[in-house]
Amino acid sequence: MTVTRVRAWRFAGAFVVASLVVSAGAQPAFAEDDTPKPPAAQERVPGAPGGVELSLGGGVIFAPRPYEGASAAVIPIPVVNVRYKRLFAEGIRGGYQFLQSGQLTGNAYLQANFEGLESTDSPYLEGMANRSMSADAGAELVYRARPVGFRLNVLSDVLGRNGGQEVSLQALTGAPLGRGSFLLAGIGPRWVSATRVDYYYGVSAAEARAGRPEYRGTSAWNWDLSLGANIRLTGNWSLFALFSREAFGSAIENSPVVSGPAAYSMITSLTYRLR
Repeated sequence: MTVTRVRAWRFAGAFVVASLVVSAGAQPAFAEDDTPKPPAAQERVPGAPGGVELSLGGGVIFAPRPYEGASAAVIPIPVVNVRYKRLFAEGIRGGYQFLQSGQLTGNAYLQANFEGLESTDSPYLEGMANRSMSADAGAELVYRARPVGFRLNVLSDVLGRNGGQEVSLQALTGAPLGRGSFLLAGIGPRWVSATRVDYYYGVSAAEARAGRPEYRGTSAWNWDLSLGANIRLTGNWSLFALFSREAFGSAIENSPVVSGPAAYSMITSLTYRLR
């Protein structure tokens, strides 16, 4: 299994890892009378002091990859989420909630970055140097409000692989589907630094071929769109589905190794809340 362009993990800002958190047994995004809680309800409030929250499950990622000739990835995933006071580990990230004040929440975390490229993924990519996976340090602020809330997120490479940063801002909202079930939606821009764009989409002079000219990436503004649903099943079981689309800015879309104007992903997971 290759890891090329497994963007589903960080797709669509607030819902990339939040989708796993919600599906893994987080409290529903609506009050007991089915009225909406503030839109960013996928961000958990820490449990009672001394309490541990634990959810287990599994799912599948469907991730078409926008590199020329690269086939889609279908990847089974485990889902393990743990919270203790202000510490958390959820999906591919773990960190500390440094702020919880009224409608405003702040988290600092480390997160895996599964983006990358392997020259064996398609004949068109032959001769390209592999782009490696990495890890990002992140900080986010989530503001809960009705009918629309917001999430500001900053990421920076910490392993020196791509040396780049991202800043995203999303408007978030939700709607009830019945007791314990709900819809989620988010949309907003994502700024990607020139070093990150060049690492994943650039073509060096040594990699240039006929039909694949040299290309140097510059910073880009992408647009994220996410649509998700959490369905509370019997007992402590929950089913989650998330569709994400990232529309590329011109600096990425114009790369000779990119096959289209956007990348897509779909995540589904089934989880059981133990406590």
